[in-house]
Amino acid sequence: MHFHTRYGLFWNEKICILSLLVGQRRLVRHFLLYLSRRKPRFAISFFLCTQIEGVMQSFERLSPDMLLPLLQTRAEELLRAIEMTKKLMNRAPQGRLKLARRGRDFYACHVLDDKSEYIPKSNLALMSKLAQKDYDEKVLGVLERKLCLVDAFIEKYKAIEIHDVYENLCEERKSMVEPVQLSDDEYARRWLAVPYKGKGFDAGAPDLRTANGERVRSKSEVIIADTLGRLGIPYKYECPLKLADGGLTVYPDFTCLDLRTRKDVLWEHLGMMDDPEYASLAVKKLSSYLQSGYVLGRNLVVSMESSEKPLSQNDVKKIVKEIFLH
Repeated sequence: MHFHTRYGLFWNEKICILSLLVGQRRLVRHFLLYLSRRKPRFAISFFLCTQIEGVMQSFERLSPDMLLPLLQTRAEELLRAIEMTKKLMNRAPQGRLKLARRGRDFYACHVLDDKSEYIPKSNLALMSKLAQKDYDEKVLGVLERKLCLVDAFIEKYKAIEIHDVYENLCEERKSMVEPVQLSDDEYARRWLAVPYKGKGFDAGAPDLRTANGERVRSKSEVIIADTLGRLGIPYKYECPLKLADGGLTVYPDFTCLDLRTRKDVLWEHLGMMDDPEYASLAVKKLSSYLQSGYVLGRNLVVSMESSEKPLSQNDVKKIVKEIFLH
């Protein structure tokens, strides 16, 4: 297989490896990009280049844009705070609170229609309500100004789509450049194209298949795989992983891609938790994951079942939505 670069050179796989060794990494990246697009089976792609070079950390130069989701969340929070503040102000007593010092002490007055009435200290509830109202009136303006600023920024920021620059190129130009940022679909395609070797199956093991024909080990794993596929979450089944804890190679049931962060999330299904020996091994496995930086609820998902409480499709759907789509 040959590849013609813009430098007028013809490449094959052996030359690619040689060039990597002598430092021509940029040409190698073009070659690997070509392979990943034209011949998926050769798609060691940028992932392998990352492992060899120890420099590139993903398929992109720019990390996923988390600013816009954060700003949208902040705008929603500000709007809720504004609505709650207005409700509190509507329920507050009329008038305002006036505080004055008398020596080391202070006294409070309820000012209403230009009339001031002394509030005894025993009526602390009225003082608190009026003080809260005064505060809410001041903070409401600040909240509304901040919401206007965030909304205005969101509108301008949304109009600038980095990946549109790449998508608007013709196919010939696309094959010659490395985009700063990929679309989710393209990133998932490259991630899935990286080859790996799973554990394999023993002779006589049940032949259980997912909706896309992939073989798995249990009916529960069929449920998990089909739910991930149906909800658009890319995954790899039993992709090998070398743990930092002792250098042990493990095969997580599912390695999922969180497209929002471009991070891998492991999913282990523990299917026989009413078996004491199985449960003990499961605890050790989770401990090894933790020592290697895989924290439950962050980059590690664990589902469980027993003979009395089997895994349900609804449970899996809730987990997927909470971890990957929330």
